Amino acid sequence: MAVPGAPDMSFPAFPFEPYPIQLQFMRAVYSGIQKGGVTIVESPTGTGKTLSLICSALQWLIDQHEDLASPADGAVNVTGSAGEEPDWMSNFETRKEEERRKRKEARRRTLKQRLAQSSSLKKNHGKSSVMTFGVGKESREGNPSLKAREWLPSKAVPGIVDDDDFIVDDYFSDQEAAAKEGKRKLDLADSSSSSGDDMEENSDDEEPLKVYFCSRTHSQLSQFVRELQRTMFSSSLRSVTLGSRKNLCINPAVAALGSSARINDKCLELQKKHKSGSGQSKIQTVPQKGHKKVTTKGGCPMMNKQKLQKRYVSEAVEAGALDIEDLLSLGSKLGTCPYYGSRRMVPISDLVVLPYQSVLHAGTREALGISLKNCVVVIDEAHNLVDTVSDVHSCKVTADQMKQVHSQLTEYLDKFRRRLAASNRRYIEMLLVLVGSFLRLLSVTKPENEVSSGPRMMTINDFLFSLNIDNLNLFKIGRYMKESNIVHKVSSYGETVVNQVITETTTSNRSSMAGFHVLAEFVMALTNADADGRVLLTPKTLKSQVPDSPEDGALKFIMLNAAKHFAEVLDQARAVVLAGGTLQPIQELKQRLLPHLAEDRFHVFSCGHIVPPESILPLAIAKGPGNRLFNFTYNTRSSPPMIEELGRLMNNVCTIVPEGIVLFFPSFEYESLVFNSWQSAGTLSAIEVKKTVFREPRDAGAVEEVLQQYRDCIAESKEGTKKTGALLMCVVGGKMSEGINFSDGMGRCVVMVGLPYPSPTDPELVERMKYIDLLVAADHNGACGGRQSKEYYENLCMKAVNQSIGRAIRHIKDYAAILLVDARYASDTSGPTSKLPGWILQRLVKVTGSFGEVHRQLHQFFRYNRQLQSAE
Repeated sequence: MAVPGAPDMSFPAFPFEPYPIQLQFMRAVYSGIQKGGVTIVESPTGTGKTLSLICSALQWLIDQHEDLASPADGAVNVTGSAGEEPDWMSNFETRKEEERRKRKEARRRTLKQRLAQSSSLKKNHGKSSVMTFGVGKESREGNPSLKAREWLPSKAVPGIVDDDDFIVDDYFSDQEAAAKEGKRKLDLADSSSSSGDDMEENSDDEEPLKVYFCSRTHSQLSQFVRELQRTMFSSSLRSVTLGSRKNLCINPAVAALGSSARINDKCLELQKKHKSGSGQSKIQTVPQKGHKKVTTKGGCPMMNKQKLQKRYVSEAVEAGALDIEDLLSLGSKLGTCPYYGSRRMVPISDLVVLPYQSVLHAGTREALGISLKNCVVVIDEAHNLVDTVSDVHSCKVTADQMKQVHSQLTEYLDKFRRRLAASNRRYIEMLLVLVGSFLRLLSVTKPENEVSSGPRMMTINDFLFSLNIDNLNLFKIGRYMKESNIVHKVSSYGETVVNQVITETTTSNRSSMAGFHVLAEFVMALTNADADGRVLLTPKTLKSQVPDSPEDGALKFIMLNAAKHFAEVLDQARAVVLAGGTLQPIQELKQRLLPHLAEDRFHVFSCGHIVPPESILPLAIAKGPGNRLFNFTYNTRSSPPMIEELGRLMNNVCTIVPEGIVLFFPSFEYESLVFNSWQSAGTLSAIEVKKTVFREPRDAGAVEEVLQQYRDCIAESKEGTKKTGALLMCVVGGKMSEGINFSDGMGRCVVMVGLPYPSPTDPELVERMKYIDLLVAADHNGACGGRQSKEYYENLCMKAVNQSIGRAIRHIKDYAAILLVDARYASDTSGPTSKLPGWILQRLVKVTGSFGEVHRQLHQFFRYNRQLQSAE
């Protein structure tokens, strides 16, 4: 469905002649941004969605720069009517407006020059000229500066030798803060006069209109930057990619701390020392064998020279579009911090590339200095956006973390009670009472001869009532934990006490700072409205009941009202674009995320696939070679006959399909069960005669290695030999089901075993389904009957299916078969099959008879496409 009123225009930055659906897609995005509100665009994986988003959104940005630089017809006189203001004020405003107009005009000329240069280079060389620091795998391998982290020690134990360093800074309550406000403003005014360079860079007048591009993973952001580098926008517009301190820190004494929480806190502490000019404290690290001892004195050495930070910004801007690895390489080369260097680029950038959480969470936006006001936000891979917003604002704190926080707070208060300000003592005592009440609630267990009550879902009000803490103000306590430096001071003291007894930091001690942070998030979460969330209480588990229980109880806040937090993005941004391969059902997305959005601010565009019909063969298979009905429901899928029938199917498929086959299972547990059963029955040996078998590892760090082995095995296989490729056993929802491209030979066939429904007894899922029914009931005067929650449950399953099977077809000349193995796929179209993407559903063949039909269809499909490929 095309968006009405889309401009009839071309997109010159597109690096080749766009297909008709790509042109329609770009026009829909451009039109949606121009109108404002929310634009939802669907384009199947492999249709050039990323490149289309870049060329449409950034073309709109270029056009806006030109419009803003030109005086509007009939412009309003900003100085007002005669006599309302003194002449000197009117003249000042006039000069200010004229200067602003000149700056915009200068920027417009600069953009035109850059675009002209890029266009010329593109004509002469076939692509835009972009200076990069090791872009691509090959250049990174040949660039020594990208190996900057190899010399970092793997462990570092901070030890602060002066007790003064442990004293928490004075903290003022609301009343005290009000009294200090006048002085604070004067201090800010004084400090602003000494930071002219920064003020010039961050001036509102200088900051251009921006596009924020977000995606889920680091690899997806890197892919976006690679696509951006193919366009002239890479050199004509200023862009920056934002990453975490953990990804960008090059200070060995900090990067070696390991966890994100510890790195963040240490970095912030070092920045405070820079600002205060303190050089008294020392932070020493115990080096790993083969490394020199590193001492950081008076702040971070990577931030000591502001000239290097300015040089970093200058070189990064000159280089064009850079991804995280490139920014890290540049920082290592110059010896200055890439994290703060990239943050300094935000105000002057036209395009900011960043992860979901950095935009969806208000606290993170504030910390990064991100303002969405009147800007454009593009969110790619938005199929799970509702749940992502909810997850970003949910948090979990374990009993072990709370015990550690309580212990360290107690020791800290005993040690420094007389040296702490009265307000700090009072807040620490309140914290101890609060954490103690949490722990008491979790410690309630039943005798060994009775079954434990298990997890409990509670409303926020019921949870708070059960704590008996009416005298505590959670707003103030949460703000104290966030705004004071209590977390770092207490954790540092705790580490020092432990290090006096042992020489190496323990695992639990390493997580102490993380425990403080999640505790603070949990406390602030409890200040939400009662209807917006729930508290899941997992009580202490008796070891005799659950011997392998990893936790001694936990509290989790579950955010249900995603629309409340997404509304903050909608209210600030000029336009929001939600993009994905399939975002259906659109109505559910609108109801849960955009319930109050006016219809005239809601635009939808959906397109088909670019590949011809003969390049895709989707088959819904009801029966196996032994004529047994495939029924992979939870109660029947583990039966030996069902697993055996699946083995017969895969043995036949491996005989027919060339190159690579990707086999998806509903869970790691079921994948292991099938693998072990096939191994015992000899089925695996029969398959391995034709295909080398690989399995998705549970360890995310090993995924790339397995993929490379799978890729190499397919590349080495030759037609006419016994072994014609490889079989990769994967899991729906795992690392290989999203963001991995199984193009060409890596995915000639994708097999989906069953329907991966989530567990219906999961307490979080149950509560979300109840919440959805309440929303619908409120809109329909109580008449819903649970239909909407059942629809949501089915949608969760089919979204996972669609993401997995969409891994195969990646470009117009690709071809692949898609096998949906379960009788439910072959049933009537009103079931889960109806939620398949349109481009698959239109070509779906339902095979309800004998397996011979499947064999015939596959044989003809691959023979035709191999002949077609050979002819080309």
